[in-house]
Amino acid sequence: MSVVCLGIPELDRDLGGGIPTPSLILIEGGHGSGKTVFVQQIVYAMLKNKSRVYVVSSEAMTKEYLSKMESVKLDPYSYYLYGYLKIYPLHVEGGRWSKSMSSVFLKVTANFLEQKKQNYDTIVIDSLSVLTMDTPLYEFLTFITRIKNLVSEGKTVVITIHPEFLSQESMMKLRANSDAYFILENACISGIDVKLLKTVKLWGVKGERKSSITLAINPQIGLRVMPLSGVRL
Repeated sequence: MSVVCLGIPELDRDLGGGIPTPSLILIEGGHGSGKTVFVQQIVYAMLKNKSRVYVVSSEAMTKEYLSKMESVKLDPYSYYLYGYLKIYPLHVEGGRWSKSMSSVFLKVTANFLEQKKQNYDTIVIDSLSVLTMDTPLYEFLTFITRIKNLVSEGKTVVITIHPEFLSQESMMKLRANSDAYFILENACISGIDVKLLKTVKLWGVKGERKSSITLAINPQIGLRVMPLSGVRL
């Protein structure tokens, strides 16, 4: 296991060096908590580290996903044009979600990742919530096993999740099997909207890490760590 720097010195320092790879990385949080922006920072870091990245998105089409990265000062276009970054929207034209549809898409996603594993080094599923609604526990546990097998073969898997979409038992299994586990929350400090990144688990890093990091998302400078010493409470 090695460590990939995210390219934001303060954030890398507070994480103990960066993000471990290969690993299973779980990012949990509610709507608008900054999960996608944090994931896109990881995606960009992996691309700069010469990794081939696949993104399976249930929340954005390809053009929209690339535009979102650009809006936080990340330039994905050269990586996308040269095939290092591939985006697969989880969307079926004319399709309707149902209880059985989630299980089908979960199996299809796992099959796809296994069949294409020679073509990527890092896979992102943003988010897993749509795929796990009404999915039986045994099917979800099978999915986790298949994902862990990919990690054992040298792949890094990044998953975002809205915890309210999963049963307590499923969430416990997913958290227990992750190598890195983060929670993102919205907060307001002195009238400024920020994101709180809580590091619950982070195997493989050697430096000292903080349990809680305050992040700000600014369209002019992208994702940045906000020093609390500079904030008046």
